[in-house]
Amino acid sequence: MKKRMYAVLLLTAALLTGCAAPGQGAGASAVSAPGPAASQPIRSPAAAEPAVPAAVTVDAASTRDSGPELTEDEILSAYDRAVTAYEWFDLTPLPCGGEDITENGVRYRRVEYPGFDTLDDLRIYLRGLFSEDVIARLLPQDDPCPLYADIDGQLCVRPGGREAESGKGSAAAAVERRDDGSYQVNVTVDLLDEEQLTVSGVECYSFPYRRENGRWVFTDFQLVY
Repeated sequence: MKKRMYAVLLLTAALLTGCAAPGQGAGASAVSAPGPAASQPIRSPAAAEPAVPAAVTVDAASTRDSGPELTEDEILSAYDRAVTAYEWFDLTPLPCGGEDITENGVRYRRVEYPGFDTLDDLRIYLRGLFSEDVIARLLPQDDPCPLYADIDGQLCVRPGGREAESGKGSAAAAVERRDDGSYQVNVTVDLLDEEQLTVSGVECYSFPYRRENGRWVFTDFQLVY
């Protein structure tokens, strides 16, 4: 199985000036063997394109699957995009600006990102990456103070954010083909000692990648840092 290396940047308090909120996801198990590089996933040096696109163009094509047979590059590229999208909810939000807007006593700002003018635009993009269950967790319809909301016809976000977890080093992702024809992305993250210098163990995550309703999507997900 081919592995991809990812680098983790420990985010500073400057991230808190952006917008984000805690998310949820798959479980992890700690083991004792060491593993590879740290957190915010970037593409391997061998890859020509960056993991995070400069902008997202949202249209119907973004939700089409690429057929029953996928390559490792396609799956790992989908994982990169899924990590970036999940960060918008659990680490660093979509860029926002302008004046504060108060809705139901909560402070929001207008999202400033090409292609995401409304909540439907964001939901359509997420449907190209995640199952409906994961999307419902990210965009709960019964939340009185949602992270993202349409206000006066414009997509807005609550300012906030968090720092990446400390004590984690490098991470590696590998694709596994399942007997039922689905895939699984297995991610191993180094755990560091108190000095942040020596690997003391690893943490392992598995993210199912299945075809649902004609789309290849992750049916469970979370950030590993």
